[in-house]
Amino acid sequence: MRRLGPAIIALAVSGGCGAGISDLASFIGDPFGEISDSVQDLNERELEAIMAELMLRFRSYLELREAIPFESLAPEQCMDEVRDTGELFSFVADVDCVFETDPAEGRIRVTQQLLASEPVEVFRFELDYERVVLGDLEVHGSERITETDASDGASVRRLELTQNGIELDYEFRAGLEGGETPVFDYQLPGPDGDVLARITNPSSAGGFVTVFLTGLDGTLACEVRDSLWTPERLPRGSCENGLVFGLPD
Repeated sequence: MRRLGPAIIALAVSGGCGAGISDLASFIGDPFGEISDSVQDLNERELEAIMAELMLRFRSYLELREAIPFESLAPEQCMDEVRDTGELFSFVADVDCVFETDPAEGRIRVTQQLLASEPVEVFRFELDYERVVLGDLEVHGSERITETDASDGASVRRLELTQNGIELDYEFRAGLEGGETPVFDYQLPGPDGDVLARITNPSSAGGFVTVFLTGLDGTLACEVRDSLWTPERLPRGSCENGLVFGLPD
């Protein structure tokens, strides 16, 4: 995640951090989430339910970030209620001022805080979307991001918001594997517990993403096709065990 703008980059923190605060750091190679279900014996309907929830989270967030990129939020002429205590910097962005999209309504309250400086910097960003309408996007609620500023650092993002009428309440992790390959980690409900999912680059022509589902019985690799998707439409694809999902009956 890029810093939100020059005004936020200028945040200065005086004094030291409390003992143990660096435990908030997260690295892309660390474990994420808890496993309590299996993946190798999923049937088509069970797999479809997992993939539908995964793509709802992933693609909805892509749409949110495409409409509201972080780097666009801090033009000085659009910032109100600016507060800088030396340890915390916050402001309110007027959506109608920031974006040229029609319609553009609502406000976004942005807060940045440096939680730790040793052994690596850990930042906390909080975004409160106050009844934002931006083109086809409608969003109200909060997003909290805890970001570790290191080559293998991860960005852990917690969403509690309603986007285009859909309630989203979950946490995920994003980062670069090997310093260059984007990965996104989720904990998802399975038929009898929770499984983990890692999204990364597609491995074949016509693929949208590759998904690695991990359960108590190992990992299952699946490819999601680059096909038309809406929240009501099942994602399409197949897994290495021959199981397909989202295809017409």
